[in-house]
This record gives sequence, C-alpha cells and structure tokens, in this order.
Amino acid sequence: MGNSPSKNELNAAITTNSHANSNSSNGVAGDELNGELDEKSAAAATSLSTNLNHKHKQRSHNINVNALPQPTKTSRSSPLTGVSPYDLEISAQMARCLSNFTNNSDDLLFSSSLGSECSLSSSTTPPTSNATGKVSQENQSRMSLDPIFEISQESTPTPATPTLPTAFPLKEEHLISKRGRKESTLSSGSSQGDPLDVDIDEVINNLIEAGLSRSFSKKICVSNHDMKIICAKAREVFLSQPTLLELAAPVKIVGDIHGQFYDLLRIFKLCGSPPSSNFLFLGDYVDRGKQSLETMILLLCFKIKYPENFFLLRGNHECANITKQYGFYDECKRRTSSSKIWKAFVDVFNTLPIAATIGNKIFCVHGGLSPHLTNLAQINSIQRPTDVPESGILSDLLWSDPDADILAWKENDRGVSYCFGKRVINKFCKHFQFDLIVRAHMVVEDGYEFFNNRKLVTVFSAPNYCGEFDNYGAVMSVDKGLMCSFDLLKPDK
Repeated sequence: MGNSPSKNELNAAITTNSHANSNSSNGVAGDELNGELDEKSAAAATSLSTNLNHKHKQRSHNINVNALPQPTKTSRSSPLTGVSPYDLEISAQMARCLSNFTNNSDDLLFSSSLGSECSLSSSTTPPTSNATGKVSQENQSRMSLDPIFEISQESTPTPATPTLPTAFPLKEEHLISKRGRKESTLSSGSSQGDPLDVDIDEVINNLIEAGLSRSFSKKICVSNHDMKIICAKAREVFLSQPTLLELAAPVKIVGDIHGQFYDLLRIFKLCGSPPSSNFLFLGDYVDRGKQSLETMILLLCFKIKYPENFFLLRGNHECANITKQYGFYDECKRRTSSSKIWKAFVDVFNTLPIAATIGNKIFCVHGGLSPHLTNLAQINSIQRPTDVPESGILSDLLWSDPDADILAWKENDRGVSYCFGKRVINKFCKHFQFDLIVRAHMVVEDGYEFFNNRKLVTVFSAPNYCGEFDNYGAVMSVDKGLMCSFDLLKPDK
C-alpha cells in the first residue's frame, strides 16, 4: 500500500481551484465564469494550508488516468461541451438566485501518500503556486512522478434572506440546446390552453426561491397537476435514453441527496448550475430528508430542460417498497393530500437508467457490482419500466457494498444483495478496462472515501446527514482529461 504507483495506476496530479469572494455581487455560475482570488484571499489560503490538524480535514483529490484516449462527445447521452450565449445567460440568472448564500471558502493544499488509502494524515508539502492559484509550469511537469496531491474546496453558506430577481425570465427562443436545436418548451397553458403543459422555468424559479428562504412549508409550491405532468414528461426522456449511459467528460458526479433540498442548492452554488456544468447523479434522491418532493421535482425539471447535460441514475431508494418505509410515501400523502402523486413518482423511478460510463474508463453506479454481471450489455438488456427485484443484477447494482475484510463475495448485512472485496474489483476493472468505479450508497465522514488502492471511491453528497451525522458532502468533478477532484460541503447545522 505504501509503494509508489506504477505507470498503469492512477498518476498524481493537482490543480488549484479558486473561489470568488462570497460577498461579490456578480454570482456567475459555472467553472469557466469563476473569478480569481484577490491577494488577500490567496494569502489566507496559503495561511490555511499550514493548519490542517483540525477535527475534520477538508480535502479533495485530483487524480488522473495515465494515457487515456480523449473521450468522444458524440454519444446521444453524452454531455456536450459547447455552451451557447443563451445558456450562459440562464446560468448567470440562476447564479444570481443562488448568490444569497454567504460562502466562506477556503483553499487548502496538502499532499498524501498512496499508502494511506482513506486516512490522509501524512505530512504536508504543498507545491508552489502563484497568486491566482495556478500551479507553476515546473510543478505541472513533475506531477506524474509525485504522490497524489490533494486540494480542498469547501462551501459553508450562511443563509440570508433572499432578494430574488425574477429568475429564469426565458422566452421560447432562449431554450437553445448545445446542438443548436430548440428544446421542447413546456409553457403553462395560458396562451394555448393546453392542460398538458407546464411552465418548467416558473417551476424552477419557485423551487429555488422557496429553497433559499429555508422556511419549510407543508404546502409545496408546485401544484399536483404540474407534478403529474413533470413526471410524465420525465418518463419520456428517461425511456428515450439507454439503461447504461455512455457519457463524455467533463461532468460533476453527485452522490446521495435524500431530500436535503437546501444542500442540493448548495451543490449548484458550489459547482455551477446546468447547462454550464454537466451533472451525473448516482441516486437516492428521496426518503429521510423532509423535502424529497422539492428535490425530486427540481431534478426532473433540469432533466427535461437539459436532457443531454443532466443525468439521473437510479438508487435503491427509488423503489415503491423502500419509499413506503423511509418517508417519501408519507411526505407525498401529507403534503399533496394524494397518494396518486407518489404513484406518479414511482412510475418515474421505474424508468431511471441504472449505470453510466465516463470516457470508457470510469464506471458509475449507485451501489456496486454483481456476481452475475459478465457483460455490460446485460445492463442495457434490463427492460424499463421495471420495479427493483429482490435479487439479480439490477438489485445488486443498487444494493451491493465493498468490504475491505473480504476478497470475493459474501452476503450483505443489509439483508439484500452482496458485499464484494478487492479481488472482485480488480477483476472487474481488468476485464472491462476501467480505471475507477464511482458509487454512492454509504455515508462517509469526509463526503468521499477511496477503497482498494483507489480503484473504487464512494461519494456521498448529503452533509450533516439526517441532522445526526457530522459528515461532509462531496461532489466529484471529472474534467476533459479524466482528472478527478472533489468539492466539499461543510455540515450546515
């Protein structure tokens, strides 16, 4: 474990991501629109890099896969990279909505040996960087020989009373996809009188405004009629795309949300909003948290609006039986006075894709692997819509877990599916030529946790989970070169 990585293993890399001052009034979304640190902020970041022995080390790995081919961008379900001026305008308007956060961001630089797979307490020797946070050419040239460097970004928003402009005041001509074609505009039926229409932009506006206020209301700001139409439209989109998505980088990977709607907005604030950032969510959007409805509706609206840039996988909680046990069914009945709304969402769950690949080198799934999976075509052969069976490939992909104490397979203590060990991971990656498995499904203290010499990583994106765990949330970013980094959200109590 303490040996230096070979050429075939993940090589070291580092980037320094700058956060603009949270009190800035510009609030522009998207990584490509972020400002640079001023001299005071850069000095503060340098000072913070020397003080890492606090209770929770905020951290972020940047890892790269050696000699990877450039991923294609032509797949029907792949995120596209070009952004139109209209899309940038949309992102800027959403950022202004989200700019009511007070974001106390720190940039910490430190290094860690591959020998400490999940424990990152090795001594720190940060590389030299300039005032803008960019690594010097000398450091860039030596990165492939160094141990993995780590960099942390954290978001600690202090809620403020929002003073929202009219968000997303878009007309039909603004809805231009990145391929240059118009996307379907679901306008409310005022002009055409069509009862099957809903104004997606208005729904997004209302949800964001309600979420930023942080004042929970039993009455949701979306009508039952609109929720049913959104579910129906989302089902059409999901069924038009494969069960196994083949995506190209760049993309942001998000783990469990579990109805923590305010933290979902924090993620968009930290990582940029669609379509300026492409997203892949790994499932478990509902249950346990008190705002599963808002969470699910906003995600579906973004999927409808940006079908080629926004992707949602199925988690084990996107299932009728589980939602009846862990809260979503009760929330639907309590807040909508109708079990039919719950049924509409279950119908959507049954159409969600199951897994995704990124650049043919990263395999993404909610739970883990299956002893029955010998060919990836088996995933695409899963017929949708479908419920989650008690056993089989689909059940395993949503329920299984890695276990450091075993080499092969054993029954899962959850009572469903299996646990799998290092030998299984190594065999799977070698057989399908993957360099990394990304999954969710488990609470981890730092928001992410590596396993088996960084062949697998767990990503969990709900900070202060259920108000009981003092955990961080994490979002994994994969850039065009398949370099991976992690953005962190502090527990917000």
